[in-house]
Amino acid sequence: MMDEDEPRCLPNQHVMFLKTHKCASTTVQASMIPNKLMPRHGKVDLFAVHSRLNPPEHKRILYNDTRWITIVREPSTLYESLFNFFHMKHGYGFDLSQFSTRPMSELESLPRYGGKFGKNQMLFDLGYQVDMSVTELRSAIEQLDKLFDLVMISEYMDESLVLLRHLLCWSLHDVVVFAKNARRQEVKPTLEPQTQQALRELNSADVLLYNHFVAKHRRTVYEFGVQRMANEVSALRSLRDEYYEDCGAREVKGRDSSLKFKEYSGLVSAYVTANNSDQNCLMLSMPELPIVDFIRRRQKLLLNVDKLS
Repeated sequence: MMDEDEPRCLPNQHVMFLKTHKCASTTVQASMIPNKLMPRHGKVDLFAVHSRLNPPEHKRILYNDTRWITIVREPSTLYESLFNFFHMKHGYGFDLSQFSTRPMSELESLPRYGGKFGKNQMLFDLGYQVDMSVTELRSAIEQLDKLFDLVMISEYMDESLVLLRHLLCWSLHDVVVFAKNARRQEVKPTLEPQTQQALRELNSADVLLYNHFVAKHRRTVYEFGVQRMANEVSALRSLRDEYYEDCGAREVKGRDSSLKFKEYSGLVSAYVTANNSDQNCLMLSMPELPIVDFIRRRQKLLLNVDKLS
């Protein structure tokens, strides 16, 4: 909730959240799913699915007061997650551990896996070519800086959620999320230093992009107030714990037989809740694909009502 000394504002319900691949964007997406669906005016209140950025096309379906948000992640860990999630070794013929022993020219010439996934993934998701000169890259980052009202940082998720709530004038309850689509800690590989260095070199454009927005995040936190941020993060974590307890939530493997909605893999965490009648508990624990399917079914019902009216 807002402090008494904060300016009064109205919650913003027009949001464009560009989901970048393997940046914890599914976790953030869960905070943006509304209880009520969007109006039927040809514009959308909320855009929060994977899509390659195309501002002119996206703006056609968004309101003028839409807040633009995305998220970035440290590039070497992002690439490791991407590589293993999509089993890219089957297409490339070698494992991630071999990246440090292969010529960088060979790695840089690897085609995008499935035409979509590969080096500098964040830059690609944000609509740019992945092989640009430094001058072109700096210009692209400047354009993105102007376009997005907030670029969240995966490694600073709770701080980013606090900034999100203030940007959108939402309550603290609105940004409570359970981690989604995240591998269990015991199955996450540890990158060797030389592999990590090779991945950072391969994804050098993403490194520059990431460093820019981490620096901006730190400046924003400083302007927000370091102690004020610490207080809000503590309050957010306490509130998340309350939801966890009230929902009777427990963490299980993603394919556990007790799950009503199973994850795509047993390698990721999922949540079983004792209180399945509470919609908040259901939405907090539900994986991404069932949520999207649920919304699509609701939208189809609305479309059918429109046709009959």
